[in-house]
Amino acid sequence: MNKENLIKQYKAIYKKSPTHIIQTPGRINLIGEHTDYNDGFVLPIAIDRYTNMLASKNDDGKVRLYDLKYKENDEFNLDNFEPSQQKKWSNYQRGIAKVLLDAGYKIGGMDVLIFSEVPEGAGLSSSASIEIAILLSFKELYNLDIKPIEMIELARKAENDFVGVKCGIMDQFASLLSKEDNALFIDCRTLDFQYIPLSIQGYSFLVCNSMIKRKLAESSYNQRRQECREAVKILQKHLPEITVLRDVSINDFEKYKLYLPEELKRRVEHVVYENERVKQAVEVLKKGNLEAFGELMYQSHKSLKELYEVSIEELDLLVEIGMNEPGVLGARLTGAGFGGCVIYLVEDSSIEHLKEKNLDVYHRKIGLIPQFYKVVPSRGAYVWLNGNR
Repeated sequence: MNKENLIKQYKAIYKKSPTHIIQTPGRINLIGEHTDYNDGFVLPIAIDRYTNMLASKNDDGKVRLYDLKYKENDEFNLDNFEPSQQKKWSNYQRGIAKVLLDAGYKIGGMDVLIFSEVPEGAGLSSSASIEIAILLSFKELYNLDIKPIEMIELARKAENDFVGVKCGIMDQFASLLSKEDNALFIDCRTLDFQYIPLSIQGYSFLVCNSMIKRKLAESSYNQRRQECREAVKILQKHLPEITVLRDVSINDFEKYKLYLPEELKRRVEHVVYENERVKQAVEVLKKGNLEAFGELMYQSHKSLKELYEVSIEELDLLVEIGMNEPGVLGARLTGAGFGGCVIYLVEDSSIEHLKEKNLDVYHRKIGLIPQFYKVVPSRGAYVWLNGNR
């Protein structure tokens, strides 16, 4: 839906024009899964699917929301509000308001229209794009002096503490700070980052949605975080200087893995070697070696399937189809797993054949029709004021 139509919808609902239009992208993670909350390394890109948020101030201290996807409205008073049990989609906006107020920022009411192009429950960070959009709305409308890294940290805090999903920092980071035609190499401990140019002429990233929705707050996601903490406590007896799995080197793991229960050993092995794969990926992408990067994608998926155990039959089938198709250099699940999407690095001339093969095999074996999104490494959040960027 274009800006003009969204503005028309906004005027119909609120009887006034929006002063700001904010667009925040979803993301895919090229490699580095379940490493962010272990203070490790990740390599996401923003995608050309956006949350569009239109906003203007009001004077009554209420945040009024209308979501075009749900065709629902909600509102809450900034003086006193709790998580909503009836309209859980609004808890991302409520959570952002809560963390801003707790941090001492002076915010007021606003009237908001939301239209998201980011598929929900697909592992493409629809929630982070909403969080960054509402945070930017408050920032722009109320002239908050708030730096990008603090915005990212506050958005994560809202999802961790208010929504109840113990995510890492990658999704909000990618939605806010990504750059066109680049991947974002993030050190999730120091929050240092660098842009990695993507020279993929003749190839594209194709996302395939398994149509199995994830519900992170109710899934095994938080359990995996707890398992990582338990593993750290055991390893600290032999490595007292470590605080998170980021601190465990490959040599450390190989030396002390015998002290870990079998399940925890698998979890640690994934995180330790996945961090190494991210660093290797950065180097091979800098050299334009797409074949080597594709092989790292396959290795990552195998680890997520066998060691971290967050893949499912449907995602494994999609990866297997890619492995057997000419022109596909790599494939892996992207996002937390338990459903969602697979990402392919595929030659442009092979995309249609890959889609046809997926539609045939996946529908025949699983009974669902997958969806495809050819995505472009895109820029992060941006703001339009009265029609101007």
